[in-house]
Amino acid sequence: MTQRDGFGCLDRMSFSDAVAQLGTPIRLWVLWLSIMMIAAPVLLAIWRETRRIAVITGCATVLIIAGMQVLYSAVGMVRLLGIVHVVIWGPLFVWLALRLRRGGIRPAPRSVLLLFLATIGVSLVFDIADVLRWIAGERAPMVPAA
Repeated sequence: MTQRDGFGCLDRMSFSDAVAQLGTPIRLWVLWLSIMMIAAPVLLAIWRETRRIAVITGCATVLIIAGMQVLYSAVGMVRLLGIVHVVIWGPLFVWLALRLRRGGIRPAPRSVLLLFLATIGVSLVFDIADVLRWIAGERAPMVPAA
């Protein structure tokens, strides 16, 4: 039987501990996502033409971290967690792609932006698939309970 802690949250391992239990390819992907979520806004803040993009991607990073923690504490390590990326990165992906298409960004920040866009694009493919699998009934935890 699952117990609740003093705050009404399900008693389970931390999100980081749960990620550590996933397979090596997924752990490496989560590491890459984490690096990109921090590095992209920091690097994009260097150039004047991408400072607004840096602020928006930085805010998206904060929302992703908070959203994942809140949802994980409510449902655990299940495929539904991908919904946080879909809701936040979906619109961000479209906006960034349109911004890149408009032009006016020098090669160095453009490269950073393209790498970030490719990273969240790949993540969105897996996240959408995970959410659809959860909707279809695949609701088992992806890691054993603590």
